[in-house]
Amino acid sequence: MPAKVRVDRLKTVYAAAKSINFGFRATDYPSAPFQNGVSAFSPQLHRITLRFCKQSESSVGVRNFIDNGLVDFARENPTCAVYVVPGRQCTPTVRAEYANGRMVHMNVTNLTYEQLSRHINYLRTRSGLPQVKYIARQTAQCKSIQGMWSPVLFRDPKQNAVELPNPEFSPPPRKNQPTATEYIMNQVYGNLEDDRKC
Repeated sequence: MPAKVRVDRLKTVYAAAKSINFGFRATDYPSAPFQNGVSAFSPQLHRITLRFCKQSESSVGVRNFIDNGLVDFARENPTCAVYVVPGRQCTPTVRAEYANGRMVHMNVTNLTYEQLSRHINYLRTRSGLPQVKYIARQTAQCKSIQGMWSPVLFRDPKQNAVELPNPEFSPPPRKNQPTATEYIMNQVYGNLEDDRKC
């Protein structure tokens, strides 16, 4: 007898599949977690765990990274805690934990030192948000009906039909007006001469 689909479990399965992007790519607009980078930037990677085997050939890249690059990585990223977990006959993995609570596991079996360095740099620069397909390359918190701004938005459309340079659209030449540097020098030296007279 075939199993019946339980309706109460469908929503849970769907939510779990969506959270790990299983079977389809979620779509969204570009965003930064907690408005990161608007006023100040805080790295989103909180801890990274390297799990490896001391003897197996599949962990050679991880062991080389621990010997040659781990100290520099920890020095360059003081906000990230680095854990090294040796094990016996285990699959080498890298686990990254982010500020929003998400974790990313990466299987690094048979990777070289350079490949592992690139993967760790990728984990370091991620925000921890799930990978999504962008609907558009830009977004705004308040939607606008006016469209995108461009530098020629409020320019006179007559400029499109004339040959430039045209005296009508050129700024008038400066006559008998000091430049900003000359104005400041006059102010400084004028104050010095007034002080000497007193």
